[in-house]
Amino acid sequence: MSKIAVIGAGVNGLTCAVKIKETYKDFDVVLISSEFSPNTTGDGSGGLWLPYLCGNTPYSLIEKWGGLTYKFFHEQWKTGAHGVCMEPIYYLYRTKEKFVRPEWARMVFGYHELDSKELEDYSQLFSGKYTAGHTFTTFVCSPSALLAHFQQRFQQANGRVLQAKLTSLQDPLLAQYDVVVNCTGLGARFLVPDDTVVPIRGQVLRVIAPWINQVIIDGEGGNYIIPNSETVVLGGTSQKDFNTEVDPKDTDFILNGCKRIMPGLERAEIVNHWAGLRPSRDSVRLEPEEKNGKLYIHNYGHGGSGFTLFWGCGEEVLQILQKYLNKNTKLYGNSKL
Repeated sequence: MSKIAVIGAGVNGLTCAVKIKETYKDFDVVLISSEFSPNTTGDGSGGLWLPYLCGNTPYSLIEKWGGLTYKFFHEQWKTGAHGVCMEPIYYLYRTKEKFVRPEWARMVFGYHELDSKELEDYSQLFSGKYTAGHTFTTFVCSPSALLAHFQQRFQQANGRVLQAKLTSLQDPLLAQYDVVVNCTGLGARFLVPDDTVVPIRGQVLRVIAPWINQVIIDGEGGNYIIPNSETVVLGGTSQKDFNTEVDPKDTDFILNGCKRIMPGLERAEIVNHWAGLRPSRDSVRLEPEEKNGKLYIHNYGHGGSGFTLFWGCGEEVLQILQKYLNKNTKLYGNSKL
């Protein structure tokens, strides 16, 4: 029986753990992390499907991984699971030249570039002078609900959970495992080590504003409004910084900017402030590495797109593992693939 360790309990680590354990029921699969939901970076995120801060990751991969995740969310939305909402998103620009049609546009529902009349209407509605933009249908989940679901699903499949802080990928705790799936996000900077992984600080606040049912993003000002099934997430910042403390100046920037877009937020009740670090990289690293007789599958550097790419990335990790096991039958003995 093969022994597999998945390290990192964010949305990517949990997805990989679930996919591997449910496919190889006889394998010993353990999920190792220093933190679990509700204390992960993912818990504080907006839970929005939108390719964002992916570096130079090829569009073909964003489309591949993001497309599978978009379909996953669609299926979850149809069942009403995990607080997944289907919503229109309006991505607006004041400077026309800064707008570029994304290559992934063809894979989302209802993609449409806004014409001059629509831009005039939305400029009045959202209190801005917008000259370009697009809209499409996206999905927003409740991050903590989805993470809790995956952890429960993993444990129901008899997966093991271990809370521990690893010092490196050669940590003695990993010595007994044949395969290590590295989904450590920003932690990869120190564990691999990979100094191309850098923190992009995001600060948001959550408000009660049930009258908002559309995602609005100011493509230049940096503010965004993301309603989910429980609250509305207001943001945000994108700073290269390790600071996870809430900054009052950023709070003012977020509140004032979002209120300019939607003045009705003046009546919204603030329920939470949060700051966390996105694991940014020049491109997502998703690849196998054989070293010292062990297979490492790296899956990190998703930037602000963890909840946009996770299901597709988890599927690719599973395919990499399957190919490796097919070439190394000694790892699984008489188990059937």
